[in-house]
Amino acid sequence: MDIKTPQYCNFSFISLNKTLLESYAWNSLTIKQIQVFIYLSSCLVWNQEKVAGKKRWVAVNNGDIEVSTVKMRDKLNISKQTCSKAIHKLIKVGLIRLTREGHNKICHMYKILYEVPQREQRWKQYPERNWKHECPTAPDSFVGKDTRFKSHPNKLDPKSNIQSNGVALNSVNSKEELTQKDSIDDDEQSNRVGSII
Repeated sequence: MDIKTPQYCNFSFISLNKTLLESYAWNSLTIKQIQVFIYLSSCLVWNQEKVAGKKRWVAVNNGDIEVSTVKMRDKLNISKQTCSKAIHKLIKVGLIRLTREGHNKICHMYKILYEVPQREQRWKQYPERNWKHECPTAPDSFVGKDTRFKSHPNKLDPKSNIQSNGVALNSVNSKEELTQKDSIDDDEQSNRVGSII
């Protein structure tokens, strides 16, 4: 059996502290959602900086992580829907946030809210608060959105259940009596068809 394992960006390790691993936010994630989080974390670029006389590693591009969902899906071997749900869940629980919403072949930009200053760590507030309203939505670009249902429902009489063309919906298979006008129309139509042939 050929099992395709996830492929992440180049990184040595990712450290997850006990506070994160015991949080409601982390424990509400599925395996695929954790894989997406680790993939985004693996895209961080680290530099060593001197802060207060001590050297420490700092993520240079946190907030500017530009990742194509197509590439992420390919590397993690997940479907489009699974990837989209994972990103939405990570935003909802506060582990990541969008810094730029992508449209028209422009990627989303993400910021990971783990190992950031305390005031930005949303995931610690998760059960009480969520950030579902920040999830990206599909643009309102449906064809005919403003014109759908314009002609027919206004002509429908719901009380009598008869459509505007005069056909009774409840008597489709029953025999109907034809009026004299209907039979004349049928004769004219058959004469026209006969002359064409």
